[in-house]
Formats: sequence, structure tokens, C-alpha cells
Amino acid sequence: MSTSTLSRSTRTPSRSTPTGSPRLPSLAKLISLALLVITLTVLSISLYWLEHHKGRHATVLGDTANPDHMTVTVLIQNIDPSTARISAQLELRGAGSLLDERTHDLKEDATLISNAVTNPTVVSKANQRPEFVSVQFALRDGVITDYPLDSYTANFHFHVLVGNGTNQRAVPTRVVFNNIDAFFKMAPKQENSIAVHQDDGAAKTITTPQSLFAATATVERSTSTIMFAAFIMVFMWCLTIAALIAAWYVASGKLGLFWSALGFLGTLLFALIPLRNAVPGDPPIGSLIDFAAFFIAEGVVSISMIVTVLHGYHIEISKKQKDIPRDETVLTSAMVVRPR
Repeated sequence: MSTSTLSRSTRTPSRSTPTGSPRLPSLAKLISLALLVITLTVLSISLYWLEHHKGRHATVLGDTANPDHMTVTVLIQNIDPSTARISAQLELRGAGSLLDERTHDLKEDATLISNAVTNPTVVSKANQRPEFVSVQFALRDGVITDYPLDSYTANFHFHVLVGNGTNQRAVPTRVVFNNIDAFFKMAPKQENSIAVHQDDGAAKTITTPQSLFAATATVERSTSTIMFAAFIMVFMWCLTIAALIAAWYVASGKLGLFWSALGFLGTLLFALIPLRNAVPGDPPIGSLIDFAAFFIAEGVVSISMIVTVLHGYHIEISKKQKDIPRDETVLTSAMVVRPR
């Protein structure tokens, strides 16, 4: 009996390449990332400091040389373009020989006459501490639908009289503007001439009398408001591009009714509304921010969702129509009776 040698092919066990632990970023990359974060933080805090500290200092106009004067403090509390009003607090204080040396109160009554819409006349009684009075000034020459690039002007006219009855006399006036509305910045400038409306309705420009203080302030949105509104617009455009990519992916891949993409588009469609309403200042519908980003984003996302649904429905119907003949062929072959 011959013995046959059976040769077996021995398998060499496949050695899987050991996967080591993930490499940690190098020290140089970590330092670069930390420097980038620190730089961005410093720039952001510097912008805040420039706007809210150095840019928010009080502006002093009027007669700053005469020691015997009346100081009108205008504390701007709220600027509302929707009602075209500036809400402020007025305070009337004296200085120099107008004050009692012992009590440091006014020796005589002082009357402030202004162009305020409410409380145009403010009286500060003698021998009493002055108090703030709520007033409102008109906001002019601006359209709120230009948000966030809208700008306005405001006129301030003050005339201070000291004394009672026929003894009233005009005194030098110093005006201090202090704006505490964080959403707007205001730059007042004293005017050397004013426009006076005559009886026939025509406006005539005259030199500002010495007893009258006149100033025009330019009102604009704060830098932080403009930056945040610009960020919202850019973010809406990015979301619009994301919606287009999702719709193109579903349509080109012939995925049918791809519910993940449809859920994303539906969520994005309704998420844009509170995102638009998050901008500061409550701009009305139809503002510049809507035509620049919101309307376009809503339209593109809506069309993308509708087209994705219709295209997916067409793909699903096509698949079902292709499956029907194949099912009928299988059923027919199964019903054929074999001959004996």
C-alpha cells in the first residue's frame, strides 16, 4: 500500500495592522489655536470698550467759558424710530452767581423753554433741588425700513430765563448730552444758524441768537447692532446654501422621499422666522435685512423643499411601476401547471 503524502496548504494568519492611539495635536498647533482665541477675544473686548466707554462719553456744548450760566443736562434714555421719538430726562442746574453761596440752590426761579414734544417748558424753583423731568423730542429725516443702515437727525433748542414776570432775563446756557441707549449712537453738533418758518409757510435761515442754544444730532445704529444684523444676514445665506446642497444631494442621488433631508428643510424653513426676529431694534417686515437675506432664504428653502418632495414622489412612483411587471411575471410562472 502506497502511502500518499497529502500536502496541506497552511494558511498564514493575516495579521491586522494594529491601530495605534490617535495622534494628539502638536504643541505648536495648540499654541497657535490658543493665540487665535486670545486675539479674537481681545479684539471683541476692545470693540466693546471703544463703543461703550470712549464712544459713550457726555458731549458738552454751548457757553463753556462764562462761569455764571445754567446747565441743561439731556439724558437720552430711549430712541424709538417706530414712533419717531427720543425719550429723555431734562435737568436744569445753575452755576456761579446764580446760586446761593450757603445752600447752593438757585436764587431765583429758572424757566427752560425747549422744542420738546412733551413738557416744552420746565421750571426749576428757587431754593429747591432740581429734579429730572421726562420729555420727548422728535426724530426726523430717516426711514426705519433702512435697518440696519438707517440714520436720523434730531433738533434741540433751549432758551433759559431767570427771574419772574418782567424781571426775567436770558442767561448763558451750557448743554450736556448723555446717551445711555445702547442700540444707538448720537453725535450732537451746535448750530450757528436756524430755520424759522414765516407766516406764509416759507422757511428762512437766520443766525442763532445768543440767548438761544440750537444743536442738531445725528442718530445712527450702534456698531454692535450693525455687526449682529450683518452676522444674521450672512448666517441666513449660509443656511440657504446648505438647503440647496441638501436638495441637490437628494435629487441627484435619486433617493426618493428621503425623510432626513425633508425634515432638515422643514425645520430650517420655520427656524428662519425666529432667527430674523432675533435682530435688535425690532425692524418691521419689509426692511433692508428682509430683502437682502430673509426673503431670499425663505424662498429658496421653500422651493427646495417643494422640489425635493415632488422629485422624490416621482422617483417612488417610478420604482413601484418597475416592480409591478416583475411581480406579475413571477406570479404567472408559478401558476403554470406542469404536464404529467
